[in-house]
Amino acid sequence: MIMKTILFFLLISSAVFAQWPGYFYAFELKDSEGNAIDSISNDYRMKTIVCSECKDEIVMGIRICEDNKTWRYYAGGNYKYLGRTNMLKIEKVMNGNVVETMTIEFPAPLSGVEENYYRNLYAGELKFKKGTHKIKLPETDDEWNNLKEMKLCPDNINDYSFHDISKFQK
Repeated sequence: MIMKTILFFLLISSAVFAQWPGYFYAFELKDSEGNAIDSISNDYRMKTIVCSECKDEIVMGIRICEDNKTWRYYAGGNYKYLGRTNMLKIEKVMNGNVVETMTIEFPAPLSGVEENYYRNLYAGELKFKKGTHKIKLPETDDEWNNLKEMKLCPDNINDYSFHDISKFQK
């Protein structure tokens, strides 16, 4: 009986500290003149690019934060596709026609340190420009360990903590 009780408490305590299956990326988006692309901008539209081999889409949504300048998306919901790169297509629209397309590749933010977990990352300010652009991640354990932590995009349920990788995007 004592062994069952110990096993029960071990299982419960490990579940309490387990990471929810997923992560957030946050970023600010500016046009070529440096103006913020926000929720009221009709000149741009965003959509995720669905993974061809995925049965379920991993990016669950993209939305603007309360500050109306920081975008955030959540990837997750299951463990199957967490390690894949997610892509976001941003289209510049004029008179109802797409005139330029920017694709951003967001690699899975699995930290390279001893804990080795998926982190919420802040990529900083991204400028809209035609083509495909890959978000760069820290390369060494030391770089991962020394990321500044910041609070972004709180909502009614959570106060989200993000690690700042903006300096790697320059």
